[in-house]
Amino acid sequence: MGMKNGLIELAFELKQRGIIDNLDSVLDFGSQELRITYSELENLFLKIGKTKSILKKYEILKKFPKGKRISTKILWKDLGFNKIFSFDINKQHNSLNYDLNDPFLDKKFFNNFDLVTDFGNNEHIYNLSEAYKTLYKVCKKDGIIWCFQSVFRGNGFYNFDQSFFETYAAYNQLSILYSAYVIHVGQYDQFLIPCNKDLLNAINLFNVNSIYITYVFRKNLDEDPKNIYQY
Repeated sequence: MGMKNGLIELAFELKQRGIIDNLDSVLDFGSQELRITYSELENLFLKIGKTKSILKKYEILKKFPKGKRISTKILWKDLGFNKIFSFDINKQHNSLNYDLNDPFLDKKFFNNFDLVTDFGNNEHIYNLSEAYKTLYKVCKKDGIIWCFQSVFRGNGFYNFDQSFFETYAAYNQLSILYSAYVIHVGQYDQFLIPCNKDLLNAINLFNVNSIYITYVFRKNLDEDPKNIYQY
């Protein structure tokens, strides 16, 4: 699993807009890796005023898509986060081993993270509703929940639609800060377009690799996550 260029560009945009600026803690669902070229990442860092010296740790990306994978934990650190964790049963990149099919009961993580991400992880959890309850539980009040999930040609148990995330937000009184469809062209390139079904229907599906959707929420309440129903 990983962050490709479109999501990484969005992370830098969210920082510039102040949405994830000055946040201290982040939890990734899944042991995520960076999937971007060195030159693309260099341009993004330079746009936010970072010097080239910060890029030394990313030089392996000059061989991308070949070469060693780099954990997103390094990127989060360079974007200002200090407490950086991930959950994954594969334990890669020092991930914590929790089975997200089960109710999450480790209270030391409840309401503990400023940013919680699901970048293509929870569609691989058979008990999807429990995974999204956990996503909510571990996010602080006033924290950010950022989801990225499959709409078309995904590789998990589920495909998603706007209605899933809009309903998730409505039941839990989350503010929607950003939403977009993410169009994959080729293996690694992503392009973000407005989250509009009429625009999506205008795309020739024969010309895309896959389509995803991304939502950025703010958690407004310090309450238990709600069971969600579709009417």
